Amino acid sequence: MTVINIRDILTFLENSGYSVHYQGAEDISVTDYCQADSLKSGSITWIKNAAAEKVYDFSPMRTGIVVTDKAVACQGDHIGLIVTNSPKAVFFSVLNHFFDDSAVPEKTGIHTVIGDAVRIGKDVVIGNNCSIVGDIVIGDHTVISDNVVIKNRVSIGSNCVIHALTVIGEDGFGYFEREDDRKVMIRHHGGVSIGNDVFIDSHVNIARGTMGDTIIEDGVRISPSTVIAHNDHIEKNATVICSQLYGSVHLGSNAYVVGSIVKNQCSVGSNTMVGMGSVVTKDIGDGEVAVGVPAKVIRKREEQSGTGKA
Repeated sequence: MTVINIRDILTFLENSGYSVHYQGAEDISVTDYCQADSLKSGSITWIKNAAAEKVYDFSPMRTGIVVTDKAVACQGDHIGLIVTNSPKAVFFSVLNHFFDDSAVPEKTGIHTVIGDAVRIGKDVVIGNNCSIVGDIVIGDHTVISDNVVIKNRVSIGSNCVIHALTVIGEDGFGYFEREDDRKVMIRHHGGVSIGNDVFIDSHVNIARGTMGDTIIEDGVRISPSTVIAHNDHIEKNATVICSQLYGSVHLGSNAYVVGSIVKNQCSVGSNTMVGMGSVVTKDIGDGEVAVGVPAKVIRKREEQSGTGKA
């Protein structure tokens, strides 16, 4: 059992560039974490959108640390408050740093096939049952989980994470019709270019470009069961959650698309949000919120830094 003192947590947050204010004793330590509705003694937890007028009962914790966006009144004998404008970011940064118990695959897993032309950077981790063949470049410190397929021509940057059962670099879906109505599939000749610090979750399909590349820039986050079609271009720090982007879609930087379909050739602007269940059939400008079938702009997007959503 690891004992973590509040001084260690505050030093970590300061070195990470977070602005926080601490209220409480300097000798508080924690050994675990918990949800705010399932309190455990000696834990760290967080409150989302704390109500300043409410008195929070943290007495079941006996001793612990609460991350919050407001200096709140609380019941409890030995409770410390970390007050910050970004409680979610602060809380999960602490968990990632002090409580990381995720299973990391071996450097090269069993039954994994890596082609002769593959160029792999330093400290790359590759899981079991992967197939990585073709003109492939993988940057330093990237982690690839089990049952991942990467093929044809793919460039992946440094510090990326790719979860299980994802396919990158297969031909996309496209065909032409002959006079007899027979459909002939189009062979793709492009590649996939993935930047640095990109997170790609499980069951994601990223198709290679037909002629040029499908492009995913630095800092992009892609959730499970997402389809990125050929020639799509996703700019820096955009988020795509459980969505289908048809061919030649362009997402601007810091765009946020959740549970939606984006028609081929459409553009979604920077700092724009497309709400759950939407179908985008025409371009959406910068800084807007669009929802519905077909998607319509309903307002401007108000940024909430550090929350991970609009």
